[in-house]
Amino acid sequence: MARETERIVVSEDGLSLPVIEVLTGRGAIFGKSGSGKSNTASVVVEELLERGFPVLIIDIEGEYATLKDRYDVVHVGDGDQYDYGLFETDPGKIVDFCLDQHRPVVIDISEILEIERAEVTIRDTLQLLFSREKHENKPFLVLVEEVHEFLPQQGGLDDLGEMLIRIAKRGRKRGLGLLGMSQRPASVDKNFITQCDWLVFHRLTWENDTRVVKSILGSDYAADVKELRTGSAFLMADWEDAVRQVTFRRKRTDDAGDTPSLSPSQRRDLTSPTEESPETDSESVAEQAAETESDAETAATEPDDASAADSTSDSEAVTPLEADPPTVLVDRAEAEETDPVERSPEPVDRSDPEPSSSTPDSTAVPEPLAEPARREDSRVDARDADPGAAETLWELGHLVTYVLLRAFSGLRYGVRLAYAQVTGQSKPVDRLAPLSIGGDPDRSASTRFAIRVLIVLLAVIGGLVVFAVAGL
Repeated sequence: MARETERIVVSEDGLSLPVIEVLTGRGAIFGKSGSGKSNTASVVVEELLERGFPVLIIDIEGEYATLKDRYDVVHVGDGDQYDYGLFETDPGKIVDFCLDQHRPVVIDISEILEIERAEVTIRDTLQLLFSREKHENKPFLVLVEEVHEFLPQQGGLDDLGEMLIRIAKRGRKRGLGLLGMSQRPASVDKNFITQCDWLVFHRLTWENDTRVVKSILGSDYAADVKELRTGSAFLMADWEDAVRQVTFRRKRTDDAGDTPSLSPSQRRDLTSPTEESPETDSESVAEQAAETESDAETAATEPDDASAADSTSDSEAVTPLEADPPTVLVDRAEAEETDPVERSPEPVDRSDPEPSSSTPDSTAVPEPLAEPARREDSRVDARDADPGAAETLWELGHLVTYVLLRAFSGLRYGVRLAYAQVTGQSKPVDRLAPLSIGGDPDRSASTRFAIRVLIVLLAVIGGLVVFAVAGL
């Protein structure tokens, strides 16, 4: 009887929860990220483990790995850091850990890529646990992180979700309890929430979530839940006379899911273009300063040599050859325009490096290059000045188009007549009317189909020939 009244203390002011209700009942802990939701769940788990009650935890984010530092926990996952591999361990062995060896088990799927395969293993484990608890009848709690991933309000339930709902509805008689956690109560299946014996609401700010609080606790709590401090929550339970505001204590184990801090040791100077260390940078700066001083002393002691070298280099510089003055090209073009008789160009003296004073500006457009454009403009103006010719061409284009269309229509009608005669159908009265469906009963269906395909091919070929001739 003492075991039935045993309680666990979860707050600094002495608030306690009945162990039997937590182990065999249905509970839910809600709260946005950073509100203390995971800490509350860890406090409940730690208190149960302190009293020798094992639990099974479905860990989504790897937040319960630190329980192994204090308790004899079986850590199951995918990797060398886990005690057992999830896909290599039989679900029956996991259930044996829980019921036969009385050891807590954490199934960590935070590093598993094959989520669907992992869900199948978890479902099989829970199904076997549910089946064995009918005969074992041992108080045992299953904790599911981010329960909205498996029990969504919309989208329907998969096999794992259906198994969790079965535990929520029928697990109490078998001694199997369920505790779900989520950041969004509005995203959790209401069939689960309505089955809960105790609910914990940490800080929630989204309107859809506060609407859930309003429907369960009332309007006053829906407004106050937005202002709750981290660690504080509203507790509603069947064993409590009224809703209580609780500040849960800090858990004993390390917080593996805590928000990373801004440690200065994890930073580096991102403005540096290279990855050299500060010592290397300071040494390179010192070397550059020493080289600068040495160059300055050399320049001060040998000024005459430097000036002599400069003068020598100036005197030995090669004068580049200049291109032909543009005036020669312009004069030659003008000469060809004005005099049809071919004349030999005057020789150009390339030895004279100084340009002639009569050389025009190189940026000016030469006159012969502008003449074709002016002649083209004159032709365009002449064409636009004769509207009668343009109208004649337009009417001629209409006539040619009409003739081609009539020819194509006649060809098409001739093909239709030939098709009707070959297939034994009646002659179409209207050129646009469809042919009759009935055919010659003496011909087989395959023969009529082959004839139709042949007629279509001939029509296509004839059309292509017509278009080719018209294009020529």
